[in-house]
Amino acid sequence: MANGTCRHDRQSIPDASKRLDTWPTVDTSALPAARRKTYNQRCQAVTLYLTVPELSVSSITTQTGVDRKTLLRLLDRCMAAHPDGRVYGFRGAIPGLHVKPYERFEPVKFGRTTGKAGAFRQLLQRYPDIAAYLRRAFIERNRPIKSEREVRKGMRSIHQRFLKMCRDYGIHADQYPFTESRMGIRSLYAHFKSLAEESFEMSVKHAGGLSARAAPTSSSQAPAATRAYEVVEFDGHKIDLRLTVRLKDLGGEEKRIEMHRIWLLVVLDVATRCVLGYHLALSVEYSKADLACALQAALKPFRPRPYQIPTLTVRKGGGFPSQHIAGLEYACWDWFRCDNAKAHLSPDTIERLTQTIGCWTDVGAPAQPNDRPHIERFFHLVSRHFAHQLPGNLGSDPSAIERALSDPKGDLRLLVDLDELEDMIEVLLANYNGEPHPALYGRTPLEAMAFSVEQHRDQIRILPVAARSNLCLLHEAKIVTVTGKLAAGVRPHINFSNVRYTSPILAGSPALIGKKLRIYYDPRDIRVVKAFFSDGTELGALSAGRPWCFTPHSLKVRQEIFKLLAERKLEIREGDNPVEAWTRMRMAQRHNKASVGKMAKQQRLEQGNAANDMDEVEGLYIATGRPAQDSEAPIVESGSNVVVPSSTDDAPVVPKPLSIRKTLTF
Repeated sequence: MANGTCRHDRQSIPDASKRLDTWPTVDTSALPAARRKTYNQRCQAVTLYLTVPELSVSSITTQTGVDRKTLLRLLDRCMAAHPDGRVYGFRGAIPGLHVKPYERFEPVKFGRTTGKAGAFRQLLQRYPDIAAYLRRAFIERNRPIKSEREVRKGMRSIHQRFLKMCRDYGIHADQYPFTESRMGIRSLYAHFKSLAEESFEMSVKHAGGLSARAAPTSSSQAPAATRAYEVVEFDGHKIDLRLTVRLKDLGGEEKRIEMHRIWLLVVLDVATRCVLGYHLALSVEYSKADLACALQAALKPFRPRPYQIPTLTVRKGGGFPSQHIAGLEYACWDWFRCDNAKAHLSPDTIERLTQTIGCWTDVGAPAQPNDRPHIERFFHLVSRHFAHQLPGNLGSDPSAIERALSDPKGDLRLLVDLDELEDMIEVLLANYNGEPHPALYGRTPLEAMAFSVEQHRDQIRILPVAARSNLCLLHEAKIVTVTGKLAAGVRPHINFSNVRYTSPILAGSPALIGKKLRIYYDPRDIRVVKAFFSDGTELGALSAGRPWCFTPHSLKVRQEIFKLLAERKLEIREGDNPVEAWTRMRMAQRHNKASVGKMAKQQRLEQGNAANDMDEVEGLYIATGRPAQDSEAPIVESGSNVVVPSSTDDAPVVPKPLSIRKTLTF
């Protein structure tokens, strides 16, 4: 077979094409008796030709009554590609079946009212530019507008443009389509319908649908969960709640400002309905870094935070699995089920799940909540029994009565503060794990988890001890080159995000200049990165040069600072702290909720409120002392392995009054 046409000899046919058990079949009972007889003779002839190589064509013709010319034509038909992506197979032997569309060769004769089949297709074949325009017009007609243009251009306008192009290409008035009473507009409608039928997605858009439902897939899917840590579901939920945050300017004055809604990210065990871990993302949209934080929270042993609401406590029997069930610290799941959000499909996310945690991924379709019913049901409970009962809630829709009743009318004091929400979310999820669940026959998720772990303890994978100290591997990686100039006395260092990084070991190793390093960094605080050689051995922690080593800051903050500097929207004088300069600029823009969210993340990092989320990799955060100049190594005491101190020290927590029940339940 060459280019889809049989060469009429058995040796040229690939072995895969001779496997008749893989050919599509035909229901012969649907054929009339006469056609059924012809079909059976044809199938017998093709089968003998392909399965009995020693049998000659003349013998096959004698046995089946199918002549040589018809047999060779049948082989071409049966091995031709079908529109469904398979070969025609035995379908090609059906008498009278067309395997290719009608193609017209004769021009349309002027003055005739019949005999014009295929004229429109013939026109498009002769003038491919006209065919290309009609395809573009069809696609644009069903595409949402992104610029100033006509919405869903009318068929009459497209038809007028079609006729103009016909005239421009020299088609005369006595030629098709000008010889037709309606100038071929009905054929144009039929052509657009055929374009829509090329794919299901096209058909949905042509019919006015917003999106097509996911097609069945042959990719691996998570099995039905029968034990703990076999399948987990993950998703993010934007909390229906207006929030405020207390921000301090550089003068120490505290201001209460409203911020945008935040995301709750949850890892939920399917078999036991138990919440394994969670993370609150303060960005407008959560990112792959926020997803990594949720993964870490589900893996690492849970540590409760000190609550600022005096009477807020976790109910008896509540908590998290790694907190109350022995042996679940650093427990790994087998399947990770999520939708196809961009953060979930990121190569970094897939690598973290498959390489570090060692699980399979089951990525479902968007807007299909039934594919992940347990996590969707959980978020429904969070909204209905928690968020929609707090002041400033937005309800389930703009006309919800909860939204109208909870409107603070401009009084920000009535809104929930971010610190208060963090406390309530932790207690809420801990209480959920201790609440009897109807799907568990009255048992709580923690009780179901403990029972399942006891029955299947040998099937639960635990993260190796050697990998626990490198949980920074859940963060992002980058390949960098060690640079330095021996003639100028510039010590070895790396450049990452426009800033130099080095360490006593790197700065004193001129042989490393030009070598490749793989660095891991926490996008929430990039003052220090952890470096490994290309063979996987560890180099150690590298610290940022001054002044970037003083104030904690995220990768996004640094990128934004350099962007503002390039656009001359931010001015930094010599000796200024760039992060503080950025904070001053954002504080002046506190009327913008997105700016408030960025400042809240920065303040949260500076105050050490993310201590429960941050990696505690030994040696990852070291004391930087006086940052290094270009020609000297950073001054760090020998053997220093000091963790950067948090601002929370030993100062007592000042309670904040809040009218709320003693505990939170669904």
